[in-house]
Amino acid sequence: MALTTLQSINAEIKQLEAQRKLIEKRDGEVPKALAVLQKYAKVLSPAQRRQVAKLIGETLDNKPERADKAAPPSRKTRKLGKVAQKYRLPTGETWAGRGLTPKAFATWAKSADGKAWAQANPGSKFPAADGAVKNAPSKAVKKASKTAKKAARKAVKKPAKKAAKKAVTKA
Repeated sequence: MALTTLQSINAEIKQLEAQRKLIEKRDGEVPKALAVLQKYAKVLSPAQRRQVAKLIGETLDNKPERADKAAPPSRKTRKLGKVAQKYRLPTGETWAGRGLTPKAFATWAKSADGKAWAQANPGSKFPAADGAVKNAPSKAVKKASKTAKKAARKAVKKPAKKAAKKAVTKA
């Protein structure tokens, strides 16, 4: 048994030495590969750079290198400025008017106070943040302007149609 154990240990030692040589060879090639990657890093896309960094086991900075400094940043990195508040409730809550209506504004609009304000200010969603009331034109004014536009269109179309009929009958 001792001989079998000794032979198996020697075989395992030879196998481990062969693995060590492969690892040393690989470790010797890694710096060369890294040098080549660094040399051509400007050619790689950001996604390719991330893949290489993942393979190497390093992390990249969040700031991508940009060859063209004058180009606008992508939407992901662009920082938007603050938006002025458009609406203000009597409770003091404000809303810029973008996105979904906040719950506080929806509940205020359904309340008696909100309904009374809506009747007094037709055409406005909520009280303006600056205190000014922006009244939209009433429905009667809108209807009158629509009928006036239709009448103007008809007046322009009728003479043009008559002239076209006369031209056809003369020919």
